[in-house]
Amino acid sequence: MAFGQFLGYDKGEDGTPVINEDEAQIVRLIFKLCIEGKTPSAIARYLMERGIPSPAGKKTWQVATIRSILTQEKYKGHALLQKTLTVDFLSKRTKVNEGEAPQYYVTDSHPAIVSPDEFDAVQAELERRSSIGRPLSCNSPFATRLVCGSCGGWYGKKVLGSYKEDKTYRREIW
Repeated sequence: MAFGQFLGYDKGEDGTPVINEDEAQIVRLIFKLCIEGKTPSAIARYLMERGIPSPAGKKTWQVATIRSILTQEKYKGHALLQKTLTVDFLSKRTKVNEGEAPQYYVTDSHPAIVSPDEFDAVQAELERRSSIGRPLSCNSPFATRLVCGSCGGWYGKKVLGSYKEDKTYRREIW
């Protein structure tokens, strides 16, 4: 494991992963927010607004970092070995393993930060979102969940009226 920027784990004395409880709470929060319906970009905004540093110690969170955390099987205590392979050992060039070498899936290889059930629930939710086929909004619990019985279109909130400061003419409809 590359412990340098791996949120939630530190390298133990014997080289095995040990849970860093302060960072593990951030990982658990990210999984919880995803299950509650927030998109990776909304989770990144949420963490930045609260001043929580990224795994690299920066103030900004990248959406790709959130996605990587949500799909990393190591957080449920499992490990997929040989995700990448070295193509040229002299130049140390690597590439993603696309079947060129066998991969090994090790269960319970180290302590888990999130339960396997919670991890699998997040994977199912991410798969559901990608199968919808349209951009997601997390502004409302009803967004991307209500479908018109007549045309099959997705319901969404629309704002009618002006954007004046007093918002007297503002009206939201579905």
